[in-house]
Amino acid sequence: MATQPYSVHFNAGIDRDFGGTLGKLIAGMTAGERLVLPEGEYHIYPHDLPERFLAPSNNRRSMKRVAMLLENLADVEIDGSGSRLIFHGEIVPVHMHQCAGVTLKNLSIDWVRPFYSQAEICGYDETGVEFQIDRGRYPCEVADGIMCFQGEDWSAPFREGVFEIDREKGAPAYLSGDNFGIRGGSFDASKIPARQTGEDRFHLTLPCKRTPSIGNILLLRHYPRLSPGIFLSQSRDVTIESVTIHHAGAMGVIAQYCENVSLLGVVVAPPDGSDRRFSVTVDATHFVNCRGLVHLRGCRFSHMMDDPCNVHGINARFAQRIDKRTAVFETVHHEQHGVPVAFAGDRVQLSSNVTLLPYAELTVSGAKAISEHLIEVTFNEALPDELGAGHVMENMTWTADLHVEDCVSGPNRARGYLVSTPGKVLLERNHITAGGAAIKISGDANFWFESGAVRDVTIRDNTIVDCCYGPKPWGSAMIDIDPEIADPQKNPAAFHRNIRILGNTFRTFDPSVLYARSVDGLCFSNNTVELTTTYPEIGRHEAVINLEACTGLDICDNVIDMRIDRKLVTHSEPR
Repeated sequence: MATQPYSVHFNAGIDRDFGGTLGKLIAGMTAGERLVLPEGEYHIYPHDLPERFLAPSNNRRSMKRVAMLLENLADVEIDGSGSRLIFHGEIVPVHMHQCAGVTLKNLSIDWVRPFYSQAEICGYDETGVEFQIDRGRYPCEVADGIMCFQGEDWSAPFREGVFEIDREKGAPAYLSGDNFGIRGGSFDASKIPARQTGEDRFHLTLPCKRTPSIGNILLLRHYPRLSPGIFLSQSRDVTIESVTIHHAGAMGVIAQYCENVSLLGVVVAPPDGSDRRFSVTVDATHFVNCRGLVHLRGCRFSHMMDDPCNVHGINARFAQRIDKRTAVFETVHHEQHGVPVAFAGDRVQLSSNVTLLPYAELTVSGAKAISEHLIEVTFNEALPDELGAGHVMENMTWTADLHVEDCVSGPNRARGYLVSTPGKVLLERNHITAGGAAIKISGDANFWFESGAVRDVTIRDNTIVDCCYGPKPWGSAMIDIDPEIADPQKNPAAFHRNIRILGNTFRTFDPSVLYARSVDGLCFSNNTVELTTTYPEIGRHEAVINLEACTGLDICDNVIDMRIDRKLVTHSEPR
């Protein structure tokens, strides 16, 4: 690759025109060129950046300012030389669209004013919690009885509420969960009553189901998912190498309808030496309707407010039959609105939302958006008679293989790796700890609408340590295979197939190692289970291995700590 010359009038440090000029350099790149930034710290402001309306799945769609906008580029490389990119305000640092053969490497991403805030718990009574906050770093105030947080050209009330971090462990507090155990129902985090009790002290009226600990860290979650770090769409052969994302106001890396994406030595974590106990505000990485190979090697993910990695498709729900070959489908979850569900030539399958089992395969001849959530899809074949209310369509052309190797994840809120793809999956030599399940394999067609029955999964030679110390919805076992099917024992076939769990080391305070339901072909062998004393035992399952409606089992040659006083296996067999 040739090296693109870098404008000499640029200097590291605060230069309010840096972002705009960098964007022009990128837009002018041609195939084979390499853009190199001199090593330094660069501050980027939104005022001179291009705008695009972006709808990244599982994030919030909106008009967004983009710092590094790569559109229709091929075979180019951007090398940051170890530079630190510091952002001011609402910006998407990187967006690649319809690119091929792009490499981004050797830089870090952070914000002066993060989109979340951090405080210290200094009091608690039956009415709520009191905290102390450095308002110089995290500006906030009480307005009309509600907390309001200020950033650079933005302000926001609570969105997700509060989250407790154990100061000593640097991890989510034991069994605390979101908002000290308050979930769902009529709870609205944006309306938590607040009052100021001192110069930098505030009280939230939040009667807690779990008593917080004075001195622990309180994360204040007050920003919607508007500013992801890196958004990839409709691109192929993308490599992100030695890139560190210290923070983003949404996911770290989100890719949709991409083919062959490699993350090599990517880090999502707070800055070294920082007292910050959060990195990105949701998932470190997320892949939706991708294909080819998603490859994560030598990455480190910590202190994100959701999972290190989630790979899945989208179940679009049937809405209306137009004619014998045409129907309207809808993306149901609001964070899927605006995301395409199919392109001409794609193969899709139709499934029941009750059993999750497919009953027809069709080829798309055309798809057009009617609104932000309704898509009219025409097929080459006639629609089956059984297509009915609640049924879903899954795009089988856009399904990815996944290889995760030598990665370290945790501590973080929620789970570890979420795997919902029928492609070939290999997780090997990783170190995983999480508040919930280390590995969760699900699938549903009634809430998140995240699709992907697995067909070939190998989980081998990993070290999985002290998981599931958070609330049960995050996972009830270290490996949690739990498709959302009401009664899988009645189904004529299993939802998942061919899952091999081999040669792993599980170190756990609670020996609920595996929970699996609706799997055909499940092997658990040559694993070691060791008992720790990190947390009190919870006892969510009666055995080390807990099975429901599974067939084709191979459980052998495992080494179980003699101190574990629990059955090895329980199984509710399919009827």
